[in-house]
Amino acid sequence: MDLSLGLEGTHVLVTGGAGYIGTAVVEAFLAAGAIVSAFDINETKMKLQHERLHWQVADITSEASMESAFEKAYARNGVISTCIALAGLDLSYLPQHSSLCDMPLSQWQKTHKTNVEGTFLTARTWLRNIRSHADPSTRNVSLIIIGSEAGTFGVTGNADYGASKSAIQFGFVQSLVKDVINIHPRARVNAIAPGPVDTPQFRKECAQDSNAMWLEAQATVAMKMPVPMESVARTVLFLASENWSRNTTGQILAVDSGKSGKVHWLPAERSQ
Repeated sequence: MDLSLGLEGTHVLVTGGAGYIGTAVVEAFLAAGAIVSAFDINETKMKLQHERLHWQVADITSEASMESAFEKAYARNGVISTCIALAGLDLSYLPQHSSLCDMPLSQWQKTHKTNVEGTFLTARTWLRNIRSHADPSTRNVSLIIIGSEAGTFGVTGNADYGASKSAIQFGFVQSLVKDVINIHPRARVNAIAPGPVDTPQFRKECAQDSNAMWLEAQATVAMKMPVPMESVARTVLFLASENWSRNTTGQILAVDSGKSGKVHWLPAERSQ
């Protein structure tokens, strides 16, 4: 039995590759011997350098931008076998609300344009390139969508985020399971739903709010801890590897330290 990942020489795309989690995923694929094209909208964050890493500025909400970026990546390194749809608006950087009553329509539209439409454009452009350039022997043909535990448990006051993640990790993935096989016989599509990830931003939020760690990563979490960025990256590699996950498709893998729900009320709030 071959227990290697078998990712050496595979051309992998990571959207949002310059972010905290994106960087961890890019580094993991480079360690596995893959060739990585990393797209990000923020050129100033593209600091990681490697001979097998190629950066490109791309806007996932722009059809023209994504088509151009894919064409350049293909011209440089051939067909993109594995696509990691990671880019999106993160909850930490969205305006926070206590109720849906206070959310402007513009925020709902922007979140869905980025997280839902952006994921759609990423997936469609990748699948079109697979149809045009891949052959039946191409290995590690895999689309991996990065969702969130928010897509399962929701976010009080930020239904824009919870709904956007639910849309891509449930309905979108299930709609693509047969579609991708019709395009390529070895293609698979899955999602990962991380819980709170132990990024510098999450640590900052916990320092600002003494209840944040308990509420998000302890009270309903079996392992009583946030998720290390490396754990998300390792799960991405597992799903990308045909050697390890050839018959895994249409799934949502929860990488959340055993999260089973959300805390809705603090003790001081129960009497209000």
